[in-house]
Amino acid sequence: MKSPNCRSVFGRGVLPLAACLSFASLQQPATAAESAQTSNPIARLARVFNPRLSDVEDRVRWLNTRLSTLASHREQPLKTGLGFRGARIQAGDPSPSVVVDLGAVMPIDNLYLIPVQRDYAEDDGLFPRNFTIEFSESEDFSNPIVLYSTGKDAGYFPNTHGKPVRFIGHGHPARFIRLNVETGHRRGGSEVFALSEIIAISNQQPVSFGATVSASGSLDIEGIWSASYLTDGSTPLGTWQSGTPSPNRGDLVEIRGEDVKVSWSIQLGESHPIDRVIVFPYELTELVGCGIVPEQLQVEIEHEGVREIVGTWKNPLAGSSVTTPIVIQTHRRSASKIILTGLQPLRTAGRQLQGLSEIQIWDGNQNLAAGRTVNRLSSTGSDSVLSLTDGFASTHQICTVEFWLNQLHERWRLERELQSLQPVRQQMASDSELNATWGSAVMLGLTFLIPVVIVERRRLISRNQLDQLRKRIASDLHDDIGSNLGSISLIARTAKKDLIRQHGPEDIAEDLGEVELIARESSLAMRDIVWLLERNQDSIGDLVQRMRETAGRLLREIDYTIECESNKTAARLSLDAKRHLFLFYKEAVHNIVKHSRAKQAVIRLWDDGDQLALEIRDNGVGLKDATLKPSAVKKLEERARVLEGKLQIDSSTILGTVLRLTVKRSNLIATPTTP
Repeated sequence: MKSPNCRSVFGRGVLPLAACLSFASLQQPATAAESAQTSNPIARLARVFNPRLSDVEDRVRWLNTRLSTLASHREQPLKTGLGFRGARIQAGDPSPSVVVDLGAVMPIDNLYLIPVQRDYAEDDGLFPRNFTIEFSESEDFSNPIVLYSTGKDAGYFPNTHGKPVRFIGHGHPARFIRLNVETGHRRGGSEVFALSEIIAISNQQPVSFGATVSASGSLDIEGIWSASYLTDGSTPLGTWQSGTPSPNRGDLVEIRGEDVKVSWSIQLGESHPIDRVIVFPYELTELVGCGIVPEQLQVEIEHEGVREIVGTWKNPLAGSSVTTPIVIQTHRRSASKIILTGLQPLRTAGRQLQGLSEIQIWDGNQNLAAGRTVNRLSSTGSDSVLSLTDGFASTHQICTVEFWLNQLHERWRLERELQSLQPVRQQMASDSELNATWGSAVMLGLTFLIPVVIVERRRLISRNQLDQLRKRIASDLHDDIGSNLGSISLIARTAKKDLIRQHGPEDIAEDLGEVELIARESSLAMRDIVWLLERNQDSIGDLVQRMRETAGRLLREIDYTIECESNKTAARLSLDAKRHLFLFYKEAVHNIVKHSRAKQAVIRLWDDGDQLALEIRDNGVGLKDATLKPSAVKKLEERARVLEGKLQIDSSTILGTVLRLTVKRSNLIATPTTP
């Protein structure tokens, strides 16, 4: 049974805080996941004979431990200022766009697009499906830098499930950021998209807060949808917190009498230019999504004895709960003292409340308020408060916006990996325990029939399958091992001639080093061939794990990520599909290492309808001459042709190279008659 709470109204109306205070949360904490290791003797025996299962379970345990240290993705429903919503009303209309003016040219390290809140758990949201992100130093975008594009005929951008999406800015200088949305979501006769926030990070600080935003194709609703809400710092993701619990909740004052004002002041010592003041709400942790801040908040600065009001904030929906930080821009005004005054308390259940959990005062990358004493003045007197500058909100430690977003992005990536490993682990555990059970029974009761079983099994193997297997092995040995061994022979012969001619070993050290390198590569190639022939490792999840191991070996000098978003990881691949798909991936990774001069690489595997999609993206120099069809590209095209898949290659000297292979899943999945 689920009790009513603040989530019962979602962005269309108001649930007063008094209603939140009327109900206690009845939700029980989620129970811990059961350990994969069991005391069952059959289960222990199965893991003894299947070390691969133990490796997968170790990885699952590590992922769970790592996730417990990351910031939590806690969606907090907004009542107002949901974000921006745009649309192409008719098919011939231009693509809607959003332009953010940062006010000055600055290097952009990362750019985050924050999805809007979802109306229900199964809602896919309105995140753009095909879009382009551009940077420019001029307003007319006369010489733009294309940061990201989904590309032509590349399919739709994957479902974000409400998580923030990061795009690496590479330090490109920009004042203007433009988002062009080529494809949205069909709603009636229109194509609609929506975003909650666009956050640009420069020198580890959010430089987009308070930035001017212009847009085309807007579907504005006063107080709910507007381009200005894209840079107000308010998102459904909640407060910028890490996983460290807070030792206190903050400062909560109950007002008695008619003098309802409460002020909090901080002495900064010498005068500093102030960029912004950030106020964090006091959260009622007993309830879900209930926070307290003054209904009206005024920010004053004091400089050389003169006080001046530099910003105000008013709750757009009186009596509603506030669960996100409030960002008030002060536009680099100099101040030696900051005064925050709550002009009107929150009235609920016959009580008048004023509260905050943390105050931050930012000058560039420095929080000037950190560790300083706050003087609180109210009708009850004056008090010194330390809990408002200790770096903690009501529930967890506050972190920088970039660190928080990176942790949420890392959580999303690890959760997807864990989700892909769980069915593989369950299938492997089930198969291993079943095999251990039958194996024990056979060993105990039918030991004398083992020779008969072996002979019968050999007889049942078809001659045609053996011929095909021999051909595959011979081909792989010829391509991967034969050429390497030939090189070893040639280099050894050269080393011998050098030794005779030079009368010493110093000049042949390089040749001998190449012999060692090629021999090592031959051994690794042989291991890959043996893995390809291993029937117990033929699921999509096994392929992804092998891809991770191969990338860890080949991409040691490159910053890379591998993301598996497929929900079919337990499906078994046919031997032929497994071979060509892995060798396609290995050839593409070799090309990155040998030719691209890339610093970063992103490898993604996801479901695209009834197809499996593999994308390998790098930021290298691209294909210098795409018309010459290098031999490496021809090999990739041949692999795609054998798989009956579609290979798309997008390459430029600025954005690098993108290889995207899509194959119908029916061409990959093994059937009972497929070897």
